[in-house]
Amino acid sequence: MSHRKIFRGLILSLLFSACAFSQAPPDPPDARHHPTQPPPAPTDHEQILAYWTTETGWHSELQLRNNQMSGDLIVTPVLRTMNGDETRLSAVTIKPQEVKAVDLDAAIAAVAAPQLVGTYGSLALRYRAPSAGVLYAAEMIRSMGHAIAFHIDAMGESPDFQAGSREGIWWLPKATTSDYLVLTNQGGTVLSLDLSLYDAAGSENKQRVLLGPHETNRISIRKLLLVAGFPGSYGGIKVTAAAHAGSLDTLHFVFDKSANFSAILKMFDYDPQTKLEHRDYAKTGVWTLRAPLLALSSPDPALAFPAGTALQPQLFIRNATGKSVEAGLRFNWRTGSTMGKAAGPQLHLLPYETRRIDVAALQDGATLPKQANWTSVTLTSNMLPGELMAVAASYDEILKYGAQTPFSDQLSRKWEGGMWEVDAYHDSIITAGNGATKPVQAAFTIFYNQGSQRYDLEQNLQPDEQMWIDVGKLIREQVLDKNGKTLPLDLTSGSYEFRDLTNPHTGGLFEGKVIYDKM
Repeated sequence: MSHRKIFRGLILSLLFSACAFSQAPPDPPDARHHPTQPPPAPTDHEQILAYWTTETGWHSELQLRNNQMSGDLIVTPVLRTMNGDETRLSAVTIKPQEVKAVDLDAAIAAVAAPQLVGTYGSLALRYRAPSAGVLYAAEMIRSMGHAIAFHIDAMGESPDFQAGSREGIWWLPKATTSDYLVLTNQGGTVLSLDLSLYDAAGSENKQRVLLGPHETNRISIRKLLLVAGFPGSYGGIKVTAAAHAGSLDTLHFVFDKSANFSAILKMFDYDPQTKLEHRDYAKTGVWTLRAPLLALSSPDPALAFPAGTALQPQLFIRNATGKSVEAGLRFNWRTGSTMGKAAGPQLHLLPYETRRIDVAALQDGATLPKQANWTSVTLTSNMLPGELMAVAASYDEILKYGAQTPFSDQLSRKWEGGMWEVDAYHDSIITAGNGATKPVQAAFTIFYNQGSQRYDLEQNLQPDEQMWIDVGKLIREQVLDKNGKTLPLDLTSGSYEFRDLTNPHTGGLFEGKVIYDKM
């Protein structure tokens, strides 16, 4: 069974125009667990970001983190246009545990490449290192003058993954909402694809798409829905490859400039050869997805939303197969001072059906407390990995204020987080949860001053329990870490990691982050 190299982990939590991201590190465990084990010899690696743009009104920024504890990392970005032509940018040197931002407009100007202005494509990152996971790469794409931003994580091509699909959900909440579905060919072979759209009940409309080597195709789902005559505001997406499926990456996002609204609709790999035991990290015998940070109707004051803001939390759950699905939901909620657990509804999904779950309606005092600010969501089913998928979103009625949290099945012994931000306009809320069936000791570390200094916390977590960190509060209130150290009052950014100290070789942690941007 092949497994695609995915560097995205828990991709994002979007609040205003900011995102969160993290990644599971490479195996085998690092030298802190095996101090006498020599590091592997450096080899050449490549990660690919599905999309960049320099079109008018848009801005793209790379965020590159060196996950090594020692040794600089040199990364060479290579921009590919929509038809696959390549232009090499200047190499970037990153210190250990440092996150470095690269403005693509400035990088393009530095190599005098006017053909890259006003266009879009994909981006390859090439580097030499002991393992592919030494680099964590992400990209922020922003609409200038609007509270609109998208976070994209890098992915590695998987040549062994042949027949399969990318599965997603479309959601167009208003008539003024726009969307882009980006299809990217990471490899050097032509991809023959079937693009299928489904309405909420599972009716299908299909068309053929060809992608040349390294080519990027950007499609409007709204336009395809008009041609198909599908009603409603949500449904399913399937992009199928009969061969070279591991070369396909997809990205789907929606935005509305009139409402200052944007959201990523995460898409998932489906490999029909994957068995449950390959992805049952907690050994529970059921397919499990988790979303760690769903903002509930009454927003956390830490998010700094205007007084009276009421969110409308909801889930979109999709059966990606031609057979019926049984699934269940459970919640682990929290207020500022209390936590609790609640069982959600049991679901029966028909073939290819997409179901909307109104979580706000569950805050009736019987399922979820009205005053709860957050919940993690656990979705379990009798399906195989990738056959059931979900998207979570929580926005107010006019889509101006809100947050997202991604679903993922991944558990890890260590999560390497990207950039966090804290200043007059930003704060970062970070969480790690115990997805295992037994208690774990979780360690949290903040790296700052270009990765040269650290701040450490530890907490014992029961199953489903989460470690909750407000980085701004740690700084403002000068909270002592486990070594009696505080964070500098003028600290504004850095990186972070979580580690499972109880299970250093397997791990049971899941992770999430929200950054808010009052600008």
